[in-house]
Amino acid sequence: MSIKTRSIIIIFFAIALTGLILIFLLKKESPAILNKNKIEIQSLIEYPAIFNYRQTINDCGPYNTFAVIRALKGEDSDPQAYVKSMKWRLPNKYTIPWGLEKQLEENGIVIETPNLEQLTNEDRIVFLKEQLTLKKPIIILGERENYEHYITLFGFNSEKDEFYAYDSLYKKHISIEGITEDDNGNLPGNRNLTSNELLNFWEKGGMYGLFKWYAIVASIKGA
Repeated sequence: MSIKTRSIIIIFFAIALTGLILIFLLKKESPAILNKNKIEIQSLIEYPAIFNYRQTINDCGPYNTFAVIRALKGEDSDPQAYVKSMKWRLPNKYTIPWGLEKQLEENGIVIETPNLEQLTNEDRIVFLKEQLTLKKPIIILGERENYEHYITLFGFNSEKDEFYAYDSLYKKHISIEGITEDDNGNLPGNRNLTSNELLNFWEKGGMYGLFKWYAIVASIKGA
């Protein structure tokens, strides 16, 4: 690659990144408003273990939108259809959060992306529990083993300090191809996380200094 070509590529990505930052700043929503009176001790959103699909490489974004749509609308489909239609993807197939937002909206899902940066960790946990009590699944962006990763929350139990999550990159099922192990039995998703484990994962997420404490709260219109 010539010096001139390399310079053009660098300039292109610098301009693209600047535009991304400007769009993000203009789109950023108001800080979340909490209502602790709405929170139950436990709340579960049904998500059967047969839908704990294990993602293909760098496809956690579309696999999580599939999970949310399946949970809210009960529609069975192939997660690879969501992989093929996903937009806002980087050359390494990482999905910028806007891709998930657009795909959910295109499938009739109402979304909110609240600004959670100014909250304390305690209030972030309160916010998650409030939304899950309202039966709204939540996709969050965190970091796992030094790479960005999306997971979906489908419930919690305050007395046990547990959140119930679908992790599309969880352990391969010992005998069923394309499915993850299910470590939480009849509970939704495939794994449990304590509040601290969830916060440790979540706080490391983000892309290019953006999308810190990022969450998509999903629901059906009128629900």
